[in-house]
Amino acid sequence: MQKYSEEDLKYIYSKKGKYPMSKSQIGQDIWVLEQLKFKKNGIFVDIGGGSPEEINNTFWLEKEFGWSGISIDIGPPFAHACEKMTKQQYLEFWKSKRLTPIVCGDALEMDYLKIFKEYNLPKIIDYISIDLEPPISTLKALLKVPFDEYQFNVITFEIDYYRDERLRDPSRKYLEKRGYKMIKSILQQEDWYIHENLLNNE
Repeated sequence: MQKYSEEDLKYIYSKKGKYPMSKSQIGQDIWVLEQLKFKKNGIFVDIGGGSPEEINNTFWLEKEFGWSGISIDIGPPFAHACEKMTKQQYLEFWKSKRLTPIVCGDALEMDYLKIFKEYNLPKIIDYISIDLEPPISTLKALLKVPFDEYQFNVITFEIDYYRDERLRDPSRKYLEKRGYKMIKSILQQEDWYIHENLLNNE
């Protein structure tokens, strides 16, 4: 059973109250913007984007702050709020809502290095969100991301510890070894990180 701490709930409600335009589930987009001083025209990678708008961590970044990047999702019937669509309907719906390209397919079968190069992503990317189902898939996707060639200033990584205890410790060790400092762990659901280079430059 998921247990929400009073501290975490106060954090989420305060952020959502201040920024009602946020579309992410627990304020991920707000936190990212706060860490990056509400940067305009940033770059993101969203692995497990789901719906182009609802409970989406990058919709607000794109629409209000001019961010761009790529989203990756397997699509229907697994994409949130799009379960009843066909794949073609999903792609058309996505294009009607977003400028961000969607790479539709199994995130665990992707060649991320090839995709990042195809979309000309810079070596320093502002934000990566990783959130897949089932939870263990999120860890498997993390291990496929080319951290040796790309740096991410900010990461939100869904651990879903209350559902599957296998993700938290391995993901934390993996990211810490690569220079990422966990800043916040919220609702036994997500760990949020900042790269040491960004922290050192503050």
